[in-house]
Amino acid sequence: MKNIFTSLLAALLLLGTCAAQAQTIRRVNNTSVAVTGVNVYTTLQAAHDAASPGDIIYLEPSSISYGSLTCVRPLTIIGNGYYLTQNTGLQLDTRESIADAITFAAGSAGSRITGCTLNGSMNIGANTITVERNRFANGYIYIGYNPSIGSVGVSNIIFRQNIVENGYSASLYPGSTATTAVSNINITNNILSGGISSSGQYARMTSILISNNVIGVLSSPSSQYGIDVDNAVIKNNILIYTGTGNNFTPRNNAYSYNIAGNSAFGTANGNQQNVTAANLFVGGTASPDGAYQLRTASPAIGTGESGVDVGAFGGALPYRLSGIPNVPTIYQYSQSVSGNTLNATISTRSNN
Repeated sequence: MKNIFTSLLAALLLLGTCAAQAQTIRRVNNTSVAVTGVNVYTTLQAAHDAASPGDIIYLEPSSISYGSLTCVRPLTIIGNGYYLTQNTGLQLDTRESIADAITFAAGSAGSRITGCTLNGSMNIGANTITVERNRFANGYIYIGYNPSIGSVGVSNIIFRQNIVENGYSASLYPGSTATTAVSNINITNNILSGGISSSGQYARMTSILISNNVIGVLSSPSSQYGIDVDNAVIKNNILIYTGTGNNFTPRNNAYSYNIAGNSAFGTANGNQQNVTAANLFVGGTASPDGAYQLRTASPAIGTGESGVDVGAFGGALPYRLSGIPNVPTIYQYSQSVSGNTLNATISTRSNN
């Protein structure tokens, strides 16, 4: 039955994306019930290798990983979301779309990945990559790095609305030469358990925006995670860490309207200090990401730049529970039999 629902969702995706564009939908399915037909594959790499630039790869819900990927052409990769048994009513099929390590290598500029659970590190070694609404369960994110060649100069990277678990960080990884600089990097509206780090080549970072992120572990405010970058605009973020250690160095950054559990940002320019997580977040909810929503009367409500909320759920593009991708989804299905007639009701919604 789940494969029927998945096929219906694939049809919705086809209608929603191909009406205005000529891309090919390529399905990836490794479930126990064999799915056959044109453009159906069992691994993410196999779908990539068969794809043409601009194609869309749909990772269908499964309990088994679709493996690793080295991407060398511009593609869109769409999964089913995550935490779907905790955040109920979002998807009918609550399984996730799981992959391992992913590298965006030369040739993949313009690619986008959304709605996936990743059990390995992500290496961004190409320009104009968008990584949004994903769950990073077990791996780092390296911006400006390809494991086969080292540091790579990249620009126009969007990393937004993701959750990074288990103390892993998003790391800017410029090298020691001008050709390995990173620039125009937007890290926004994420929940980052391990913070935002760097390779230490601060002079090679330019035009960095770090906005509306939550950094740290809600259940462990003594874990020292923070922000370590240069040449950045840093605003509307929350650092959970409550200790006295240094988890933010100003260097050549402009920082305003941030909140910290310690004195990391001070109190100038709209920053707030020594605010505990218990006063900020609802906490204790059934879902790991829902716990980071702001509680009633939170000091993060309306205290960001231009009156926006501080943290991942504030700003123009707030974090989306469960990383539901912005494609049509089926969230409810019912059926009844009347004589020889099967009546079915399918409830769908768009997710902008």
